[in-house]
Amino acid sequence: MPSAWAPAPGLEPNLPPYEVFTAPIEKPEIDDREYRILRLQNGLRALLVHDPDADKAASSLCVAVGAFHDPDDAPGLAHFCEHLLTKGTEPYPEEGDYIAYVCAHGGSRNAATGGMSTDYWFAVAPDSLAGALAYQAAFFYAPLFTPELTKREVHAVDNEYRRNLQNDTRRMNQLTKHLSLPGHPFHQFGTGSYESLTESPRRTLPEGTDEERILLETRSRLVAWWEAQYCSRRMTLVIVGKDSLDALAACAVPLFSKIPDRGLDPAPAITAPVWGPEHKGTLVFAQTAKDVHKLALQFALPNLASYWESRPVSVLAHFLGHEGPGSACAYLKQRGWLLELTAGLSTGSHARGPQIFEIGCLLTVDGYLNYESVLATLFQHIAVLRAAQPLPDWHHAELQTMAATRFRFAQKAAPHRYAQALSRTGSQPYPPEHVLSGPHLFRTRDDAVLRRVLDGLAPREGRAFVWAPTHRAEVVGDDGLRTDGWATERWYGTRFAVRPLGAALRARLEAAIAPDARYLALPRPNPFIPSEEGLRVDKGPEGAEPAKYPTLIVRTAAARLWHKQDDRFWVPKADVYVVVKSRLAYASPRHAMLSRLLVDLVDDALAEVTYDASLADLAYALSNHTDGLVLHVSGYRDKLAVLLRTVLEKLRTLAVAPDRLRVAKEKIRREYENFYLQQPSNLSEQFARWAYEPVVWTPAEKVPELEFIGEKDVDGHRDALLSKVALEMLVNGDATREGALEYLSLAEDILRPRPLLPSEIPTRHALVLPEGSNFVFRKRHANKNETNNALSYYIQVGLEADARSRAIASLLCHLMHEPPFSTLRTKEQLGYVVAANRWSVAGATHGLLVKVQSPRPPWAVEARVDAFLAGFGDTLGAMAAPAFAAARAGLVAARRERAKNVAEEGARFWARVRAGDCDFVRADTDADAIGALTLADACAAYDALVHPARAAATRRKLSVQLVSQHTTEAPPAPAPGAEAEAAFKAGLGRTPAARVVVSRAFGEHEGAERALLEGGGPGSGVLGRFL
Repeated sequence: MPSAWAPAPGLEPNLPPYEVFTAPIEKPEIDDREYRILRLQNGLRALLVHDPDADKAASSLCVAVGAFHDPDDAPGLAHFCEHLLTKGTEPYPEEGDYIAYVCAHGGSRNAATGGMSTDYWFAVAPDSLAGALAYQAAFFYAPLFTPELTKREVHAVDNEYRRNLQNDTRRMNQLTKHLSLPGHPFHQFGTGSYESLTESPRRTLPEGTDEERILLETRSRLVAWWEAQYCSRRMTLVIVGKDSLDALAACAVPLFSKIPDRGLDPAPAITAPVWGPEHKGTLVFAQTAKDVHKLALQFALPNLASYWESRPVSVLAHFLGHEGPGSACAYLKQRGWLLELTAGLSTGSHARGPQIFEIGCLLTVDGYLNYESVLATLFQHIAVLRAAQPLPDWHHAELQTMAATRFRFAQKAAPHRYAQALSRTGSQPYPPEHVLSGPHLFRTRDDAVLRRVLDGLAPREGRAFVWAPTHRAEVVGDDGLRTDGWATERWYGTRFAVRPLGAALRARLEAAIAPDARYLALPRPNPFIPSEEGLRVDKGPEGAEPAKYPTLIVRTAAARLWHKQDDRFWVPKADVYVVVKSRLAYASPRHAMLSRLLVDLVDDALAEVTYDASLADLAYALSNHTDGLVLHVSGYRDKLAVLLRTVLEKLRTLAVAPDRLRVAKEKIRREYENFYLQQPSNLSEQFARWAYEPVVWTPAEKVPELEFIGEKDVDGHRDALLSKVALEMLVNGDATREGALEYLSLAEDILRPRPLLPSEIPTRHALVLPEGSNFVFRKRHANKNETNNALSYYIQVGLEADARSRAIASLLCHLMHEPPFSTLRTKEQLGYVVAANRWSVAGATHGLLVKVQSPRPPWAVEARVDAFLAGFGDTLGAMAAPAFAAARAGLVAARRERAKNVAEEGARFWARVRAGDCDFVRADTDADAIGALTLADACAAYDALVHPARAAATRRKLSVQLVSQHTTEAPPAPAPGAEAEAAFKAGLGRTPAARVVVSRAFGEHEGAERALLEGGGPGSGVLGRFL
């Protein structure tokens, strides 16, 4: 058989030789991109993607080496390498140049270390691709690993590690790895820390060696490891760009051919068993940081990479993770024991490495107390699947049909996400012609393999984790509460105890491997799978210009309907958004809690039915907001109306059952109490957001209402809320005007509301700080084990309704996006989380948010932020005109980016509807306004609105300092308490309701809408500009 690889024809002079894959590449039916696979002379494989419509270019390079390749005595070295690799190379020695280049050209970048691979990606404006590729290629042939940066970045790794010490997902993952064979790569601590990275030099160097020498030795270990593990033939490069395939090749080949080929195995695999006999048939009790009760049943699978055509793990996950009637999930929920169930490969699993299959159960307290019965049910569900082998043909037909349909209509995504996904796929064992389709399609069925895997899912082969914040004697026994039977995992401090399955439990679980058909069964045929006729798409005329916005086709006292039929993407999918507006949704803490309970109970009642819909790519989301309830239904047009009707009818007619209300209350109580235990940086930002919102009912204020709410209260709230509402709907995608009208009619027929008066329709507002503000709020973190502090530092710039103010804020935030990271994180090492972003409150105001999570006191961090902002004013004033023009052009290009798919387009439209302005072309308006700004404009705005000294009398600043209980240093000045905060908010003015931007999008209703505004209708008030 002739080779599908051939030398590249017609090479340009001085272009290194390479090969091209000549066979066709299987791609989605609607995919208009061109693909080419290259193999460079150094063994690196590259997939080039020409997308003529791309408004961003992207690249991702995946190295088939990760944390599982760390040396035994240097855990975290692969992650440490990832941190350093992008910060200085021989061609580009300045450590911040790469980040600055990407940010200035409207882009983003990141890197991530997994167990078996490491990714490095970026996205930039299309005409900046060549420059960014030159930076990226140099990472892999000429990194500097400078001693000074090494000393600083080891602290960055340590900060990242400490940031996640209270993260239960990380704790669970690390304990899973810890309880594997010592010396096995899976056993490693992948994140790394200062201690783990410097431990080996401390042990080998003479006692008393100073830190400088220890860090130099750490750097030497890193360089040696990089030279031993990073090799061109282990790399897969994916480039997505607007340029032709020939142009992309001419750019990439010379750059990436420089990467050295060290002759290493291109796809190093780990095939040794991850568990020994001592790990199987065991029960592990472990403690969580938050209030979480979970059971995880795990099995170590054989390596199944060669069975990629039948995908046995995906088949297992489909059946054992099923949530429909007859599933373990449905039964356990009926018993009141389960909140959520998942099934699939656990974190860290990889086709070339260890594969741990996990069935995870998020439990109620009753479920925790009955964990043995939960375990028995899981094994009975496995037994039902095993007894049904070989499966009836229609089960495989459904899996194959939906997988093929998804691939057939796979829409475009953000270029960097696409490049990253394909670079990872390229490092997997798929033939080149299936690099796009390999992970997605079921090409064959292999009953024998599936049966062998199922036979291994037995109690003697698995192990179970039982997680709880505090274990009870009735679960672990009186002896189990003794501390001498517990151990502590080294890196995250997780307390745990390992026991063999007791004789009684083992006997019960062994008995459970016989199928019990009383309450468990295989799934029924899925009624939501679309028909072939339902997948037919009628394209519009060739060359027609796509519409830029939806059109208002219904405007009555009761409802407004926006509609846009797909004229760009040509997929048989649509999105239907509905907001049911009512002040009763959030009138008090009790009302807010009732609304949340109503939404959760509807979800709970629909779980079994709508799970089938989700398998057929139909989805819904029902949520409660300050102004009402929002429903979003999306997916294939064929059965979309069926799903919409199903959800609305349940919302209208739900009968609340006492046992389900009890479970819903427990879930919400746990969520709200855990809210105050989350990452400090996220929590401080939320506290800052609350400071700007006129009415906020906090979790702490809502939780006490739970004990006073019964079934009739939820029923009564639902009836009152739905009795009088304002409906607003958007239908976007493959739906005709007539179809959109039918969706609205369906909603009105089911809900049957009376219309709200215009003055009764809730509107959104934000509070406005006075000029010269410098407010500081200080709070204590509730988690006594959290060692990090956080600062959220917000400067309010202007009103969202003001186009020039939006442009100024966006440009300043764009110019400032990278410098805080380089200065406060990389150089000053304040902490792992450092970000500066444009921040909007209630769609009414905008400004600049600087967020830092740090072990240092937040008032000390705030002083450093002030110093940075003062220094950046000088940096901005000294900025060269060409650099400013390039940065401005990058932001303009980012603002003009088009939606990549139907869902993204619909979400953009809906955001403007929900904001209340209906300004569907705001992105273009902003791009024009940004393009008109000068460097002088930016400097003047910065000095008037941001600079701590020059703008002291005019800027509007508020910060929230979240203090760890471990911080003992006294603050320089007291901060106001809760009563003072309430008084502070009461004394602020607030923005007017959003002002509608009347345009041709209003269609035949444009005149009426203009008349309403001119007559002083809703949203007509105007607040003076900040700027």
